[in-house]
Amino acid sequence: MVTRRIYQSDPYAVMNEALITSVREKNGVDVIACDTSVFYPEGGGQPSDTGTVSLCGTQQVYKVTRASDESLDSDVWHATDAPAGTFSTGDRVVLNIDRDLRFRNMQRHCGEHMLSGTMDTLFGGVNKGFHMGDEYITIDIDLGGRMLTDEELDLAERTVNEAIWADLPVTVTWFDDYESSLALPVRKRVPHDGRVSVVTVGDLNDPYDCIACCGTHPARSSEVGLLAIYKREPNKGMNRIYFDCGKAAFRRLSADSKILAEAARRYSCSPADFIGRLDAEAENISALKAKLAATTSYIKEAEKEKILGAVADAGASGYVYSSDILSADDLLKLGFSVINETPGLFLIMRQPDSHTCLLLSSSEERKCGAIVKANAKNFSGKGGGRDDNARAIFPSTADMDAFIGEISSQN
Repeated sequence: MVTRRIYQSDPYAVMNEALITSVREKNGVDVIACDTSVFYPEGGGQPSDTGTVSLCGTQQVYKVTRASDESLDSDVWHATDAPAGTFSTGDRVVLNIDRDLRFRNMQRHCGEHMLSGTMDTLFGGVNKGFHMGDEYITIDIDLGGRMLTDEELDLAERTVNEAIWADLPVTVTWFDDYESSLALPVRKRVPHDGRVSVVTVGDLNDPYDCIACCGTHPARSSEVGLLAIYKREPNKGMNRIYFDCGKAAFRRLSADSKILAEAARRYSCSPADFIGRLDAEAENISALKAKLAATTSYIKEAEKEKILGAVADAGASGYVYSSDILSADDLLKLGFSVINETPGLFLIMRQPDSHTCLLLSSSEERKCGAIVKANAKNFSGKGGGRDDNARAIFPSTADMDAFIGEISSQN
């Protein structure tokens, strides 16, 4: 005798008393099968129920972390955290599921059916993948390589929610075999051995959606509450749609609404005007970047002339230059422009704020990368580079200056 699955006839049942028919040991804990069970085993894209199990007449309660099976015609196995040997065949136990998790999965699974059916009805899209995650649900809709537009996603979301709020009946019909199940207008034909359950949303003769499924579902579409699409992205030529239903969707939308309100407040505008304000801000930033680039170019040219003049006046083969205004990359560009006009110059570019210095050399006798490798570690620094340029970073300006003093005396 295989486990009688209570959820098939009553998905709202949360507890039952049962007889243990078999016990396995796995990783030091008991895994049990019972004659009856409210637990839904993982399958069909829906996670398994979790909950508890206890021996009748005792106060000791153990967790059921997962329920699984091999087929609809096999036992449901309940993985527990009870030490091996706690349960024995013939024991009577009480099984309890986490009702909130069950109802959430009922909302989500039914909502997924309705969204997939809507994609089929509106656009001819075929669901090629379905996954219930902790933070969202995903479906992969195949439109022959075409990507859905934002307007089409909005239409699908509105259409599903109108059907949810229409309080349509949700019916589960069982058939002895696959061929018999085709008496109903199933959306997607998937040959299946053994008994088949078909879930219909709406009228059996003219359904909103109808498809074979072994999961748990509410009795009315209104219990789904709502469906919210979060985003869509390409995935292997298909549309991967991220969404959620019911309580989970409400919590996400509520949190996002608060974030939007706070962001709009910081920009001194209404949520409706926030995108326009961001666009204006982006234009301002772009203009500022252009001005910054022009200013940086001017500074680099002026500083280049300053360095070349100082080197010529001193007749030096080495020079230390310091700047907190230019970035390290800009300093590197400035350094190259200088040494390209000064044969034999060894140039050290110092940046105090970041404790970074750059070494540039137009002399084949000075190998910048080798100098950093040989000396930086002596001053708690690190870095490296090529013969003509190298970069070293230090934990403090004092360490950097000590390093510069050392290599200046050597070169």
